[in-house]
Amino acid sequence: MEGKMKAAVLHSLGNIKKEIVDIPQINEEEVLIKVKYAGICGSDVPRSMISGARIYPLILGHEFSGEVVEVGGKVSDIHPRDRVVVAPLVSCGECLYCKAGDYGLCDHYNIIGTGSNGAFAEYVKAPKNHVLKIDDRLDFETAAGIEPATIGYHGLQKANIQPGETVVVMGCGSIGQLTLQWAKIFGASTVIAVDIFDDKLELAKELGADITINSKNEDPVEKIKKLTNGGADVVAETAGNVFTQQQSILAAKKKGRVVFIGITHKGLELKEETMDHIMRGEITIQGSWNSYMPPYPGIAWKATLDYMTKGDIRFKRMISHKIKIEEVGEYLKGMAERTLSFNKVLVSLEDYENLDNKRKLME
Repeated sequence: MEGKMKAAVLHSLGNIKKEIVDIPQINEEEVLIKVKYAGICGSDVPRSMISGARIYPLILGHEFSGEVVEVGGKVSDIHPRDRVVVAPLVSCGECLYCKAGDYGLCDHYNIIGTGSNGAFAEYVKAPKNHVLKIDDRLDFETAAGIEPATIGYHGLQKANIQPGETVVVMGCGSIGQLTLQWAKIFGASTVIAVDIFDDKLELAKELGADITINSKNEDPVEKIKKLTNGGADVVAETAGNVFTQQQSILAAKKKGRVVFIGITHKGLELKEETMDHIMRGEITIQGSWNSYMPPYPGIAWKATLDYMTKGDIRFKRMISHKIKIEEVGEYLKGMAERTLSFNKVLVSLEDYENLDNKRKLME
């Protein structure tokens, strides 16, 4: 497909411009997708505004839904007009981890939108085996939340939650909001959500949390111990903060399981009481990375497609902003500087021309 498209292009740290660029050209084993919605991931913020990207220029965006417009000559099971999402991690297929089926641990992986151009554009291309059809019952807005929802599933799967157990979700950003919903599906009888913002805790309650704790107002560890008679069975840390990582360990009961889902990009220096609790309480601490298993992309993706289609995992309620391509830089800057109050931000191509009118009606 020849032609030009609108895209938000990252040229250097903090330098994002709306440009007219060439539509990606596909090979025989690729699919071209017209983007409907693309979510801004928390990792897009440091990538664009703080620590930098792997390559420049780069079109960000790895959480997206869309409609197929063109397929390569060797693509037989995907067709134009199919409604799809994309599993964005492209593994090398050759390293020991890929051969073992641990695709998310690949030594040489690429992610569409981080190592190659992504979905903050009108069109994006993807390898055929990474393109997943979605049910007609699943709207494009909700489908844009499939990739982040798989992260929560993958993490909690490692915790081996048993029906009736208590699960704490430490951090109620979008990953935390999705993770607490999975905790209920996995069988937790009580889900405790912890954050420092009342609006996020209110949304967590709406999404299924049984108890919420504002850790700015009270000690979450002491509160959790009191509520659970000694500590939670499972604690999922989704905030990606060294302070909440330490709290997560201390909030787990003896023989409790802690899963680190958020990433800090910092070291964790354990306090004496934390180390003592790990040893004497025989605490299990598990890292979780990405969401990919054999057969690719794995059970997390299959489950998310199913539960989102049925409405058991809710995403649309989490969306705080829908923006245009030309607003991507402004919003990423506001997110990085914490001058923007937000929950989940979607770049919208589906109702692109109507966004201004919708905002006027809301004012």
